[in-house]
Amino acid sequence: MKRINSKYLHTGTRWLTDASLILNAEGRIEKVCPQHEADHLPHRYEEEWEAPLVIPGCVNTHSHAFQVMLRPTTGQPQHFHDWVERFLYPLVETLNEEQIYASALLAFSEMLRGGMTTVGEFFYVHNLADGTSSRQRHAQAVIEAARDVGLRIVLIRALYDQASKPGQQRFYESADQALSQTAELAKHYSRIDGVSVLPAPHSLHGASRALIEGAAELAQQLKSPWHIHLAEQQSDIAFAQERYGHRPLQCLEAWGILSEATTLVHGIWLDEDDRALMARRKAALAYNPQTNMALGDGIARIPDLLSRGVRIALGTDANLTSELFGEARLTEYLQRVQQLQMGQIPDVRVLFRMLNVNGGPILAQSVGQLEPGYYADVLLLDAEHPSLWPALDAPQPETALLNQLIFSMVPQEAIQTVIVGGREVVQQGETLLLDRQAIRRRLAQARQA
Repeated sequence: MKRINSKYLHTGTRWLTDASLILNAEGRIEKVCPQHEADHLPHRYEEEWEAPLVIPGCVNTHSHAFQVMLRPTTGQPQHFHDWVERFLYPLVETLNEEQIYASALLAFSEMLRGGMTTVGEFFYVHNLADGTSSRQRHAQAVIEAARDVGLRIVLIRALYDQASKPGQQRFYESADQALSQTAELAKHYSRIDGVSVLPAPHSLHGASRALIEGAAELAQQLKSPWHIHLAEQQSDIAFAQERYGHRPLQCLEAWGILSEATTLVHGIWLDEDDRALMARRKAALAYNPQTNMALGDGIARIPDLLSRGVRIALGTDANLTSELFGEARLTEYLQRVQQLQMGQIPDVRVLFRMLNVNGGPILAQSVGQLEPGYYADVLLLDAEHPSLWPALDAPQPETALLNQLIFSMVPQEAIQTVIVGGREVVQQGETLLLDRQAIRRRLAQARQA
């Protein structure tokens, strides 16, 4: 058994003071109780941690880890299609297995240092440079990178059977192969702790109707959600109407597959009828505000979706930076800029749940909350770090702390310790299983390969 003690502890849904978490040998939370009660439990603790402020680990619901390799070009593209044609595809055409692994090490180690304990990695580079299958080696390289740094991973395996450009040959699989390999990968990792796999037809332009329907059926068999890029670009509307005779979300509805198992990625260009439909079907949204800004995608109608009860969680997508507190901040600030008014999401608790609680169901994981039965994925924070001043001196420190966590904290400095499944993986801003110099060397070697 292990124990974590804290002056202020947020479970994801409620504040507790002078509380303890009791962790069991399976890396889950056994008990949440007052410290004085924990003092009298008949346990011998092999490890104990003390921190003034404890919160759940963040859940990143949408990432493309290899895109950290595009950071040197971030300021150069003129528009989305220029970025895809002039930067993304040339990178994809030259990626090898070592570069996929090393770029994932970089992205995932940054995520851990920024407070993320689970990542939904939407992965689609399945083929070798000649277009033949890597036989799952690329996907496995990404999974191994997560395991090597200590990050919990949900491999969101993209299904892509529509290809007309050279870069897309790295993604393309027949529908049968895409579905069978996804099922095979899910079965292979089904008994490996900290890893799971779920299906994701890439998009309406990347996957055929038959493949999208097949992915929804496979998700039902796996008892998992399924994800899809949808309504990201304004041009996606015309594409869907021309090919299928419906707006993007209406396609999924017409095909009978839009449900609470569906997670839309982006969901920017949804009209009022779409948003009402999304709420009726209880579909979820993985929102990526920083990447949406960088690519000039637009701004989703987040307050309206929230008012309809849609579950929204956050992702880092292109991984321009790898921390979710900034994504939560931008979720509010983008609405302010668009509406020319503050307080668009007036309850900071709503933003906070986007960081953790809301992500668990979207990835079908018992994560994002510090409650019995959930994985012990925990952040220990230094409440005395200057980026959290003067919250503790405020009349209502609990509300003040949430505000400063979202709007001013420097995560990589204020987070003292990151624990994943009861194991300490970050201490004082440094990853413990692989240090930054080892990751730097691996990345340098990969770029020369």
